[in-house]
Amino acid sequence: MLLGNSLVIDNNTLFQNLKKEDMTFEEVYSQIIRFIEADTDSSYRISVGTDSQVGSKTVFASCILIHRIGKGAIGFLHKYDMQRPVTNLREKIYLETCASIQLAYLFDEERMKRIHQALGADHLLEGITFEFHIDIGTRGKTKSLINDMVGMVRGLNFIPRIKPDSYCASTFADKYTKAM
Repeated sequence: MLLGNSLVIDNNTLFQNLKKEDMTFEEVYSQIIRFIEADTDSSYRISVGTDSQVGSKTVFASCILIHRIGKGAIGFLHKYDMQRPVTNLREKIYLETCASIQLAYLFDEERMKRIHQALGADHLLEGITFEFHIDIGTRGKTKSLINDMVGMVRGLNFIPRIKPDSYCASTFADKYTKAM
């Protein structure tokens, strides 16, 4: 979905699982809860991230990855085509980060509380980490954007991760922007 020249991700946004089945965020959220309830003895890392690929248009893929630490993961993605090439690196990374912020905000306080409850009473304050993966790193052209993007993400109380630790954006989402 597009508002002006930026992406809009909300409860009505359609996601796909790895089987390419369309689902709403509520359906994605239900699958996340079921995945966690299936193994309440594990710890989990929920990551959100976005990557984009520029050609004659710009393809964005925003992803949610739920990693059952040491025991597998499930993932969901939302793809969007912006009908123009975003050639300015700062704008591209900013749009990716803003799309991920919108996605992260879907995990509001009530939803996060329900995720913690799915693990059981013993895990209410632990067992789940929520990370925000940014497709930037200390090598290459994006290193000049680290302070701005990490500062923005931290300022919104999310845990930022950059390359090589930002696998949700730099590997999972990246795979789906290149395959389009």
